[in-house]
Amino acid sequence: MPGQLARSLALFLFIFALVLTTGISIAVAQTPDNVANLELLQLIHTPNAGVLKKGQYLVDLHAYGNGGLNMGIGIGLFDRMMFGVSYGGNSLLGYEKPVWNDLPGMVFKYRFIEEDNVFPAITVGFDMQGKGAWFDGVDRYQFKAPGLFAAASRNFISEFGRFGIHGGANYNTIENENDSGLDFFCGADMSLSEQLILIGEYDFALDDNKEDQRFGEGPYGYLNLGVRLVFAQSLVIEVDATDLLNTSTITPGIGREIKIMYLETFSF
Repeated sequence: MPGQLARSLALFLFIFALVLTTGISIAVAQTPDNVANLELLQLIHTPNAGVLKKGQYLVDLHAYGNGGLNMGIGIGLFDRMMFGVSYGGNSLLGYEKPVWNDLPGMVFKYRFIEEDNVFPAITVGFDMQGKGAWFDGVDRYQFKAPGLFAAASRNFISEFGRFGIHGGANYNTIENENDSGLDFFCGADMSLSEQLILIGEYDFALDDNKEDQRFGEGPYGYLNLGVRLVFAQSLVIEVDATDLLNTSTITPGIGREIKIMYLETFSF
């Protein structure tokens, strides 16, 4: 296990270095206005209090293990409200027959308290898009969707950059009814520069490991880390290392995921 962990972390650091080197060579000196106005809409798998502003739309592509792809689009309906849809499947890359998700994903977020100097921003919402492959036999994603959730986010500015802390609670009402319950999550992000953001999260996974032991062996939860890089022209690329504690025994080790996001604004 230690050797496997070391190899996985080495591969993650190699991908990070490759992305960072490329990004430094083509990223603009100042973050584009579109991306500068893009809040962190989620950490890696868990939600936070970020929402798209009115008139913004975000197109994203999420690649994960076993040739899996998930494609989505989110739209800012108002300054505090956003809506999104997504769909994907497993083995879309490679030679095996594609296995599509059972249902498309939908997300709705409304921020009813704005962040100020004392209190965090608080958002409530519903997100039915799980992460990883869909398993028909147990009616669930590898990493469960948040379902109903409430999330709080607080950001701090210092001479070292921006630092944000996030946390919340969720209750999954979509996937397997025999494996549901209240769950909690927390995380943080740190901006090392206008182009480089580090992200970390921990999902307690209290609503997991009830019906099928493969999806959450032991009381460890899910620990994920990621690196987000902002390019010119509203393009964002993120590289993530998921399930660092190898809680999910349905996979052989640590997951490697990549997200590509493109942000634009329209008027209506």
